[in-house]
Amino acid sequence: MENTDSKLARHPIQVVSRRTGLSVDVIRVWERRYGLVEPHRAGGGRRLYSDADIRRLSLLQRATRGGRRISDLAGLAEAELAALVAGDQQAQATASEGEGAGGQGGVAAACLAACLSAIEELDPPALEQALSDASVALSIPDLLEQVIAPTLEQVGERWERGRARVSHEHFATAAMRSFLGGLVATANANQAGPVLLVATPVGQNHEIGALMAAVLAATDGWRVIYLASNLPARDLAAAAEQQQATAICLGVTYPADDSRLPGELRSLRRSLRPGTGLIVGGKASAAYGSVLEEIEALTVADLGEFRAGLRSLRVAAR
Repeated sequence: MENTDSKLARHPIQVVSRRTGLSVDVIRVWERRYGLVEPHRAGGGRRLYSDADIRRLSLLQRATRGGRRISDLAGLAEAELAALVAGDQQAQATASEGEGAGGQGGVAAACLAACLSAIEELDPPALEQALSDASVALSIPDLLEQVIAPTLEQVGERWERGRARVSHEHFATAAMRSFLGGLVATANANQAGPVLLVATPVGQNHEIGALMAAVLAATDGWRVIYLASNLPARDLAAAAEQQQATAICLGVTYPADDSRLPGELRSLRRSLRPGTGLIVGGKASAAYGSVLEEIEALTVADLGEFRAGLRSLRVAAR
């Protein structure tokens, strides 16, 4: 028997968004189109949700991440949704075990080692070959998560420990920037997809994470317009208006204490058309959590959450 406290409406929509990984816009669209939950209306029309609502929305979010359409899931009971999610988890675990036995995981490890060796030797042809081999052998998500990201992380760690020079870090970053730019151009063939602008805001010059997001989004069928780093809010908003963008993705990596950034983010939200999605990720994004919640941006912790956020925005835009 369900605890009656779980049905008590006490959570504002921003809390629901943070706990479920669904954007505020997607939650509202799912309510309107499918009646998935029925929030309590407090004074002034403010929506309040229960623990049971959050649990159901979380299950729906995880089920859609498995590749299912929300329209096919809307009529299922909570037990049915839980069974689907459990099945997806079991299938993923089985696949991971297969990789650990020498499949994709072994290939990725070999590619990572080849990249690190080439960087240590400052050998451009060797690094280009290692990245090319990895792009052929691995899926785009595995390439990004198991080769590109850990390569840069390990080079950074070696530099911090005095085992590599600044020249190694610069060499690796320049090579990865060029390689990822080529992947964006190759993957960005779907001119019919929804438009996603990708950039870093003013004061944020580290763009590798944003480039990885651009590659992943283009692979998932978005028409990506990559605007590089350190872009003022007014220019981002103008580009979004010109291209009628469905969403903007921002990378926020360093610094984590830029006093200008909250104002830039608020200015961006005010300048965007209603309904334009905002996705923000990167190592420093958590430091700006309060303003990101205020402007109803979806904060993502990794590329998996980023892909889920893109799917949610795409559903909301239909």
